[in-house]
Amino acid sequence: MDVSQDVLYGLQLSGKDIVIEDSVYIQLLQGARCSLEKTNLNPTSFIIDKQLQDDLKLSDVHEKRALFGLTSFLLECAKQNVTLDEIRAVLEESNFSPKRIQHFLDVYHQHKDSIRRNLARISSFEKAQIVDVNWRLDYNIKNSQSDKVNQLSYLVDLHTLHPGESEIKIVSMTCSLEQLQDLVGKLKDAVRCVEKQVSS
Repeated sequence: MDVSQDVLYGLQLSGKDIVIEDSVYIQLLQGARCSLEKTNLNPTSFIIDKQLQDDLKLSDVHEKRALFGLTSFLLECAKQNVTLDEIRAVLEESNFSPKRIQHFLDVYHQHKDSIRRNLARISSFEKAQIVDVNWRLDYNIKNSQSDKVNQLSYLVDLHTLHPGESEIKIVSMTCSLEQLQDLVGKLKDAVRCVEKQVSS
């Protein structure tokens, strides 16, 4: 399992008895788990929230880095549905004691499904779907700055539907012929890419 250097550093701090005491380690791991099971988890930017840091009374930089490492590692493990043996190997490399390894594995095993459900809720499948398109061609003869413009422009309305909502929202845009041709070309490329993936 690949782990980034920042996460690995946080894990190594978490594994050091001298830096992070056992009681603090348990609090950090429970805090990491709680933050990943929150219903308002932000999928676009993963930041350990200030309230959690205050609740855990984190004042030391090492404790904050350890919390980041534990939370990120727990998130990646759940996201990739990693086996307990793979987790054990990473934690052993990070010099975790057998007791801390077992505690991490227990928390992961007990809460993996709820973390995965939360990840599924905020996954990329929650994006809006385009359900309809309307367009019209406008021809601008002149504008307030000049007498003659003689320019074609396309007004495109994308009708989108978000999962779990019944109201259709409209995204409007104006583009030139070249911009519209570019958009259509990119959409055709995307369709070909998806068809290729489905057929293979």
